[in-house]
Amino acid sequence: MEEILQKLKILGVHHIQNDCEILLEILEEQLSNTYEVDELILHLTNTKQKKIMLECPKTLLGKLKFTKEKMKVVGERVIFTKEFTEPVSSLLPEYEVWSIYNPDSISFLSEVMGRSFDETESFLMKMEAELPSQVKDMYTVMIVKNEPVGVVFPHIEPDTDQEGRIFWIGTHPRHLRKGLGQRLHLIGLYRLQNEFKAKSYLGATSVDNHPMRNIMIANGCVQNRNSFLSLEFCFMEW
Repeated sequence: MEEILQKLKILGVHHIQNDCEILLEILEEQLSNTYEVDELILHLTNTKQKKIMLECPKTLLGKLKFTKEKMKVVGERVIFTKEFTEPVSSLLPEYEVWSIYNPDSISFLSEVMGRSFDETESFLMKMEAELPSQVKDMYTVMIVKNEPVGVVFPHIEPDTDQEGRIFWIGTHPRHLRKGLGQRLHLIGLYRLQNEFKAKSYLGATSVDNHPMRNIMIANGCVQNRNSFLSLEFCFMEW
């Protein structure tokens, strides 16, 4: 499996993985050898990995015959980017960095995500497996009037030229519809530029998630002109 992933990397297919998932990502609309990429993804689905996920340009999927047959389209997303050539606003709300291992951290995130304590802990452990060297600095909590109101997880995407990403972002249900999302996202961008030393930011959201799209536009991000498809392969389904 590792040999396949390395070959895909050489051909321009980025990957990140944890104990139960492999996440593949193709950002370029043109690949040097789409047929070889297609065959390698096919071989990857035969390794009995529990789940394989792929993000690729909508315009590219038609050239990936085996991938299109084996994997199921589960969503469509738009990509936004921002170059950190100018300082991100320093007029930020207060924020704190919490430990992912603290039970209070897990309990708060479970409320934000609307998941059980065990499901939330599993989410954090997957994040740790994918980003072990960064996870201690990622759990960022926005504080308003001494109360935590939302969470954002900034990080540098591995094997990139200091490209910043946000692993997850969410506002606590008690504080929805208060216009806090843009400020929470801005904290993520600020930390990426000033603390993680990112050169740029790449964000993605569902095509129908208009609030998140508006947040990224308001914070100076530029939308890619083409949309991207999210595909999934679960071994147990085949």
